[in-house]
Amino acid sequence: MVVLEAINLSKVYGGRGQPATRALHDFSFTVEKGEFVGVMGPSGSGKTTLLNLLATIDTPTSGTVRIEGVDTAKLKGDKLARFRRQRLGFVFQDYNLLDTLTLGENIILPLVLDRKPGRVIRERLNDVSRRLGIDNILHKYPYEVSGGQQQRAAAARAIIHEPAILLADEPTGNLDSKSARELMETFSVLNEVGRVTIAMVTHDPFAASYCRRILFIRDGRLYNEIHRGHSRQVFFQQILDVLAVIGGGNGENENPPPEGRETHPATARWGR
Repeated sequence: MVVLEAINLSKVYGGRGQPATRALHDFSFTVEKGEFVGVMGPSGSGKTTLLNLLATIDTPTSGTVRIEGVDTAKLKGDKLARFRRQRLGFVFQDYNLLDTLTLGENIILPLVLDRKPGRVIRERLNDVSRRLGIDNILHKYPYEVSGGQQQRAAAARAIIHEPAILLADEPTGNLDSKSARELMETFSVLNEVGRVTIAMVTHDPFAASYCRRILFIRDGRLYNEIHRGHSRQVFFQQILDVLAVIGGGNGENENPPPEGRETHPATARWGR
């Protein structure tokens, strides 16, 4: 089942007397249900523009974005806001948690806004927080926990309403290496066991090695696409090889990831 379709997307900024900048050129790809897709490329390559178009934050100059068959360009005002809230999940580099709310209150926001019954809210909060290994800190405020715990809370908020797709923008950008590893392992388990569909923009080859497929953008065009086989180590090296040609890596975490899986709360709670 196709969850997301990007068809001949182009985005041009400027015009009306200003120099025009073409950020995307006829970019097309699809994401199937249950996929974990990464997007990589040098600074200014168009990857953030692409994510903004997929997230309905921006509109394409030409082309179409369909999510579960819905042409998002045809949604306006309240209908667009409702669609974004109900069918999309977001994880940002800066967490975007509200400091005046506890982690638990932050996580349930999508359900509260949709006026879900209290019983449903409690059940889903208990389920998602247990699976992400943060059920014992729901009473704490964002400033009272680590960056990694904040990002896992943001991930819980992004999936509690069971969206069609989770869109992640540099989710490990503000995390140390240990927290980044734990978050990406969490994403991997959510995808493989929970069947959460994920599209992630990242500059970090280590984080990208957890994906199942990587799209590389250069100058607004699809430059290359690679698929992960059985070995994450081999996939990691393939990512580095492509980035060596087009640029876009951050130079960090460029040690081969160990084979096998690390044990952390999300893995343990999913029964793996």
